[in-house]
Amino acid sequence: MKIALLGSVTSVIPPLGQAAIERLVYQQALGLARKEHQILLFAPSGSTVTHPNIQLVEVGRKAFLSGVGKEGGVPEEELYGASYKLRLELTNLANVMGKLRELSGSYDVILNNLRGEAVLLPVANALGKPLYHVMHLPIFPELAELFDTYQTPLISISNTQRKAFPKLNYAGTVYNAVDTDEFAFSATHDNYLLYVGSIGRNKNPKDAVLAAKKTGEILIIGGRIKDEAYYKEEIAPHIDGKQIRWVGEQHPKDMIALYQKAKAFLFPVLWEEPFGLVMIEAMSCGTPVIAYPNGAVPEVIADGKTGYLVHSVDDMAQKIKEIDKIDRRVCRAHVESTFSIDRMVEAYESILKRY
Repeated sequence: MKIALLGSVTSVIPPLGQAAIERLVYQQALGLARKEHQILLFAPSGSTVTHPNIQLVEVGRKAFLSGVGKEGGVPEEELYGASYKLRLELTNLANVMGKLRELSGSYDVILNNLRGEAVLLPVANALGKPLYHVMHLPIFPELAELFDTYQTPLISISNTQRKAFPKLNYAGTVYNAVDTDEFAFSATHDNYLLYVGSIGRNKNPKDAVLAAKKTGEILIIGGRIKDEAYYKEEIAPHIDGKQIRWVGEQHPKDMIALYQKAKAFLFPVLWEEPFGLVMIEAMSCGTPVIAYPNGAVPEVIADGKTGYLVHSVDDMAQKIKEIDKIDRRVCRAHVESTFSIDRMVEAYESILKRY
């Protein structure tokens, strides 16, 4: 197949930090290319995906990775207004649309991972190209109506994700995957708990802090602060550098090392999480997960086998005390059988072949 793979207009591929979607795009691109498909990968300049079957189509500037920069020493948001980041992303999306039109003879099908999906639907329709959209983010009513209008084939990343709008045109469910060679297994652990992820109310790392404090266990917290007020009010007051430790956003290699030696990964998510990539990253390293059963979490964790599903801070604290009942080898085997890159790529390939 000749596939236009719409990867990112905001972060380079592969990403330099915590950018789950861009990491999955990297795996999509290489996996499909290794199966002899021709890939046009749409991504910002500075991306470094190299394979003879992959052609990089630059649609954004690398500087956008870190938000906004400076021009002549002046912050760009001061020069161009508070909506600069949004306008820049829309500009890059316009570049995507232009390139899709310019290169229309070089691909047969579009696999979209971009969050600006709405503006792409009429373009793909006008070009007569099938567009499959991967639902990395939740769908809202106005977007669902647009998907219905264009009968867009949707690829959900969990079955739970479909519940909000069950009558849309779903082409299939493809679970996210993790590179099990990169996220290598560790049979042993050190005496700390781990939370890695976005820092915000919907992810709810505060309950991980409270559970750790109830048990007296060390908790390491890492991630990107999405809600500064939440971090300052709910997380920072607990950080003492001893029991509750803040390490911020980690380089992927450092993050893997944290996963490998954690005795448990805590995931007290409050929202309808579409998937939860951090859970399979932890389990790939052998680390069991204790999580609230919201969104797709029950599809990812095998309760009592690769971790525990709990409903409160007290429940989480109790299961932390029982975590050594979980066999780390079973956690790893669960990922290898259900969330491998090969399995993910084969599923995408099977769906795309239907066009």
